[in-house]
Amino acid sequence: MIASSLLLLAAAGCGGYGGGSKKSEEGTTTTIAGTAAESHGTKDVSGETGKVEIELYDNYFEPTVLKGKPGQKVELELKNEGKAAHTFTLSEQSVDKEIQPGDETETEVTFPQTGELKFVCKFHQSSGMIGALEASSS
Repeated sequence: MIASSLLLLAAAGCGGYGGGSKKSEEGTTTTIAGTAAESHGTKDVSGETGKVEIELYDNYFEPTVLKGKPGQKVELELKNEGKAAHTFTLSEQSVDKEIQPGDETETEVTFPQTGELKFVCKFHQSSGMIGALEASSS
């Protein structure tokens, strides 16, 4: 009886810790190309050979920063998990993809030789919806 009560409490505890609270806890502010951005993680994709997923939520990208080898090409799978339309816009590489809520698309990008390249949602850039492709130093 005690074990089943503990199991029930543990399940209730997990249910209460859903995606909404996780996102707000992880969100911090960072600076990308001199602009304040909502930060929801960094992912090292330097060893990736397949597609790399970026989720677009309302006013942030997750992960916000991708780290890769200088000059590395990567196929991004862009999934709009928000309630509004968003874009993945990387002006330096002429990438401008609009994704409606619940939709997804793909695009290829190339990491810079040094430093970082900023990508934005052109609809929500002023709200901090900014991310970056960052060249790893190794």
